[in-house]
Amino acid sequence: IMKKTKIVATIGPKTANAHKLIEMFKAGMSVARLNGSHNSLDWHKSTIALIKETIPNCPILLDIPGKKIRTGKLTYHPTFKKNDIIIITTVSGFNGEKKISITNNKLHNYLSKGDLVYADDGALKFSVNKVVNKDIYLKALSSGTLKSSKGINVPHVKIKGKLITARDKDMIKFSIINKVDFIGISFVESSKHLKLIKELIGKNIPKIIAKIENQIGLDNMDEIINEADVIMIDRGDLSTETNIESLGINQKKIIKKAIELAKPLIVATEMLDNMIMNSYPTKAEVLDIYNSINDGA
Repeated sequence: IMKKTKIVATIGPKTANAHKLIEMFKAGMSVARLNGSHNSLDWHKSTIALIKETIPNCPILLDIPGKKIRTGKLTYHPTFKKNDIIIITTVSGFNGEKKISITNNKLHNYLSKGDLVYADDGALKFSVNKVVNKDIYLKALSSGTLKSSKGINVPHVKIKGKLITARDKDMIKFSIINKVDFIGISFVESSKHLKLIKELIGKNIPKIIAKIENQIGLDNMDEIINEADVIMIDRGDLSTETNIESLGINQKKIIKKAIELAKPLIVATEMLDNMIMNSYPTKAEVLDIYNSINDGA
């Protein structure tokens, strides 16, 4: 049966086996997503091969990290209370015990005392206490634990850099060689950004899923949607990079424009967050999914 509404499901270590993949596909998974921010390229290569062999009719999406900043691979996850000081650093190799390495090696150049820093889709909030060389001292504005590969957002701070990083180029090349169907591009800023990606791909496949997840993306929404093959609303980054109060309005605006330009659109982040720990969704989550579908996702 052809379903109008598709379901994108992220595959991780616990589901990267033939039995689970078949179960998920039968349950309604329309697209298998792999997150390029996690695990090694060898793992992604073997998982892509496994998906193609096990459920050949299921398209594969590889999400490319792009300019998104994350914490590094930590062996120690620092827990802190409100007003505690933790140190993030643009120097690689710190495991979280004394300092937390991040994936951007220039962030220290752009932050000043008083700037706000968010982590883990805005669940953790900090203010910059001071910047010493490449170390950024953060004062916790809430208690929590900072874990590996969690997103770091610095709204309203303009971080300079190339639209397409060397890592992006490697991931795009990897996507072409391994014949994935879609690549997800984070923090798309303009149609120019997407045209540069298309030039690198040089063919029709993989198709480009453009993520609108910051203010620049919102400002250039029309041209981004027009140029992209598919749009994704990443609500975690979008709410943190703009503000959570306007998230519902922005989501509806993006969906409406995507429908006008006949582009498929994915709504992502926390669709069933309660089910990470519990067996059933909340009523709010059920209504959220219904409203997203009813709007045209």
